[in-house]
Amino acid sequence: MIVFDVGNTSLNCGIEEKGKLIEIIKLPTQEITFKKLDNFLKNFPSHKTVIVCSVVPYVTSLFRRVKKKKIIVVGEDIKIPIRCFYNKKQIGQDRLLSAFSARKKSPLARLVIDFGTAITFDFLSKKGEYLGGIIFPGIGLCFKTLSLNCALLPENIRKEKKLSFIPKNTSQSVNKGIIEGISILINSWVKKYKKRFCLDKKEKIIITGGEATFVLKRLNFPFLYFPHLILEGLIILGKRRKIEYL
Repeated sequence: MIVFDVGNTSLNCGIEEKGKLIEIIKLPTQEITFKKLDNFLKNFPSHKTVIVCSVVPYVTSLFRRVKKKKIIVVGEDIKIPIRCFYNKKQIGQDRLLSAFSARKKSPLARLVIDFGTAITFDFLSKKGEYLGGIIFPGIGLCFKTLSLNCALLPENIRKEKKLSFIPKNTSQSVNKGIIEGISILINSWVKKYKKRFCLDKKEKIIITGGEATFVLKRLNFPFLYFPHLILEGLIILGKRRKIEYL
């Protein structure tokens, strides 16, 4: 099968064989057209089933137009088997899928932190139920917003993993403020909720998302890092429901 994680910034495609991701392809979401999508899928004639988790309705509609593939949209054609205490009309399927996938990969997962366009904290009960979570602007979004709203800042400031202790130029200053600032925020939140939920050493914090690499070394708590949690969750979900190939 082919699995798609359609986010606001990137469309991540995973090619599956025998239950494993064998290839991952990343495309800018804003550049996707029906022709590009259709031609892309034609490169994989032997993969007849396509499972999509999308938070972008326009792109979801493009998948619905694809012929000669069995298109399965999470939340519409297939449900995520997890009990949810969040507002059912407002919960993003990506957040439920991350929680479901985290629990499958690590049965003691209690908190999932996803570094995407937005940073999300998603909390799980001891039974694996989805309790709710927090949404915060992502690293890339912070860079973009600051550049758009400050006249003297460059339009495109490159994100850097190595930060100066005392910045000496604008790029260093912005990187220090955003990346280190977000790291401190994450550490503080985790400390707060670990205490509130009485998380013991066996219970796990899961981290995922494309921009997580900018903060991993700055986190002061134990975690498991699964960069492709949603794509892996889609494969698990597809296999669980015994989807038949055409």
